[in-house]
Amino acid sequence: MEESFKAIVEVLIVEILFFLVAWCLQSIEASNYGWTSKTFMMILGMAGVILHKKPREYGLIPKNLRFDLKWGSYILIIFILTSLSIITISIFFNCLRPIKFSVIITDLLWFFIFVGFAEELFFRGYIQSRLNEVFDRRFKSFLWVRFEWMEGTLITGVFFFGLPHILTAINPFTGRVALTPLIFVITISACFIGVVLGVIREKSGDILLPTVIHGAIDFTTFGIGRLIGLALSNIAAGIALFLFLLLIFEGMLRDRA
Repeated sequence: MEESFKAIVEVLIVEILFFLVAWCLQSIEASNYGWTSKTFMMILGMAGVILHKKPREYGLIPKNLRFDLKWGSYILIIFILTSLSIITISIFFNCLRPIKFSVIITDLLWFFIFVGFAEELFFRGYIQSRLNEVFDRRFKSFLWVRFEWMEGTLITGVFFFGLPHILTAINPFTGRVALTPLIFVITISACFIGVVLGVIREKSGDILLPTVIHGAIDFTTFGIGRLIGLALSNIAAGIALFLFLLLIFEGMLRDRA
């Protein structure tokens, strides 16, 4: 109990520190604070890994690069084909929006590195690994797939990754409060996605594959959203995620490679 309490307090302090700095940066830089806040998140995540001196156990060093590349390629193919299909429909109905190529490149960098990698390093690399050291009770299956995964993964995905999405709608330094129904839908979805990514991180042994999935979801939702609008891009992301879970999720968890 004492060790689990220490771990919870440790990661809670680190996450509170991140939000305090992010809120402060948002009050100073307004719309451009994301780049600096995510950089700070990467620094915190890396510091957590270095502090515990377990870069491989904390997922920073790939354990099975062939596995990551194989399933990462399948996932990207699903998201790319789904996005191209929705973009084609948008072209047919003449509702495609003009966008500069440089913006697409910037979005790829932002969503795969400053969102995908930063958050996976912080949540699945540092926090999940730290909590799984003390919350080691194992579940026998996830969704419909028989696969052993740990209690720390559930705690991280729901309480440290998913539910804190509500905090993105407020800022005590500026007095901003935007708790709309949409933010609650996003928070519930993030709880589910957080556990999915955590289970995949357990299977792969590192954060590379969760980073690819995280980046693909967000780029499809928001990056492709610049081209076709957020309504259609959310549909595209939802379809791609559904196809991933339906077609390859079980095979990935059962892969013995």
